[in-house]
Amino acid sequence: MSQLADKLASGKFVISGEITPPKGAGIKKMIAHAQSIGPYVDAINITDCQRALVKMSSLAACRILLDHGFEPVFQLTCRDRNQIALQSDLMGAAALGIQNLLCLTGDPVKVGDHPQSKSVFEMEAVGLLKLVSTLQRREDVAGNKMNKATDFFVGAVVNPTLRSASQFTRMEKKIAAGARFFQTQASYDLDDFASFLAKAKPLGARLLAGILILDSYHMLDYIDKNLPGVQVPKAVLQRFADSKNATQTGIDFAVETMLRVRPFVDGFHLMSVREEHLIPAVVKAYRDRIENEKDASIQRTLTAQS
Repeated sequence: MSQLADKLASGKFVISGEITPPKGAGIKKMIAHAQSIGPYVDAINITDCQRALVKMSSLAACRILLDHGFEPVFQLTCRDRNQIALQSDLMGAAALGIQNLLCLTGDPVKVGDHPQSKSVFEMEAVGLLKLVSTLQRREDVAGNKMNKATDFFVGAVVNPTLRSASQFTRMEKKIAAGARFFQTQASYDLDDFASFLAKAKPLGARLLAGILILDSYHMLDYIDKNLPGVQVPKAVLQRFADSKNATQTGIDFAVETMLRVRPFVDGFHLMSVREEHLIPAVVKAYRDRIENEKDASIQRTLTAQS
């Protein structure tokens, strides 16, 4: 049974982190990243050729993390596989002991490093979730019986920045197709983010708020200008533009986001752009803020009683 699923079922607040597999067969750096963030997270996502950039197989990387004592989340996209390949990889992942699965449509090949490649996209995320649900019932999508069913803790992704009622409809479709938890994309308008999560919470699946840890004004400016549907508030852009220590500002902003949305979620999913060392820094800063707030609350109670 997935430890991530067990912790969420027991009501424990969880934190997951994200690692990009290497471009090549070497694993030392990936293991070093896992070892650095492992003590601070409950599970580690392995991306699946994110942004259509060729990287080591997410399936192989997840098994490597398992061998080193970490709990991986296998990210699987529809971009590069037809339903035969998807089922084959899923059966293999289950046989290798991988228990957590995140189903995604995938980024288009034109944004990656092999833009001449052909996309597959035989299905998108909802179709993939339905395919997984079939395997969980011990049969393939053609109706053929399997010798053993898969038993994944299945998740999906939702984008809170699109500000559309269709996002909630899509969440409902994903839940009906088998999603039991969601990791969100990042949002930089904290009130808007909190409002979205408050509306999403009653849908029933576990929610992990996605936090992309920023470390420069240029990164935030790029996100604002190039990611469809993402609008960064001017005050946030100005804060990073004026900062003399953008890394610390990024840590502070991540913690502020976590504190703002915490009442509406079951945990956080922490991401970075090739700066995995920032994940422990954010978790430590977040825990310090929580402890300080608890101490202040206790002190206020004692003062009121005296």
